[in-house]
Amino acid sequence: MQTWTRWWHRWARGSVRHAWGLAPHDGAWVLVGLSRQSADLVKVQTVVTWSPSEAFDATDLNGLSQHLHQHGHSRSGSHRRLSMALPSAMVRQGFMDVPADLPKEDWLDEVHLEVAEALELAPQEVNFDFEPAPHNDGLVQRVHWVGCAQAQMRAFKNCTRAAGWRLAAVEIENQAAQRGVRALRGGSVSLLTQAPQDWQFRLDTLVGAATRGEQTEPPEDSEETIEEALAQIMPTPGGARLVAAGLALKAWQ
Repeated sequence: MQTWTRWWHRWARGSVRHAWGLAPHDGAWVLVGLSRQSADLVKVQTVVTWSPSEAFDATDLNGLSQHLHQHGHSRSGSHRRLSMALPSAMVRQGFMDVPADLPKEDWLDEVHLEVAEALELAPQEVNFDFEPAPHNDGLVQRVHWVGCAQAQMRAFKNCTRAAGWRLAAVEIENQAAQRGVRALRGGSVSLLTQAPQDWQFRLDTLVGAATRGEQTEPPEDSEETIEEALAQIMPTPGGARLVAAGLALKAWQ
């Protein structure tokens, strides 16, 4: 069964030819499309930005839906798989400590209540995700969580569906940016010197591939170099393009 599962994931990843990411930036939205170039390399195919008119703002989902429709109507349904990052104002994230001996299956209820309290909503009104954080002193395990209002998630799903796209995943900006810069061919040097239209990304760096022993080249940068590069680019329009590219890369994980 494990062999079959590995083969299936490998086949599914290999069958993806195009993927898309959508990221917010300063009231605008950046759509980045990646296209497969070779077995383990994808390149930027499309970078487009939609800036609402003065009469609207980033929450104008009708305008965003029209923008997505304009850039997706000529593509087949299999190519319109979209991952996106919500505007930071709509997302809450944080950490909580749970007893180290608490089974992982019991984390769900604890985190659910924590997210609902942070968002000041009823538990049934929130969407959330979580993962273990590095801190574990033997007594407590730290858990990183992220959440948003369920109504906001539904609104964005309706927005993308109306435009003919399938919302495949929603992720926080920092996580997508980390994936993008770690996979970027040339690393932080390319990030800070190349135009986004010239970016290429190595698929063998992604978690799904690397954990199967397929990584063929060492990482481009140290952790410190990556953090310094991200600190420079994230406040700029290039940061949103990196986030959108990192979101698109999820299709190959």
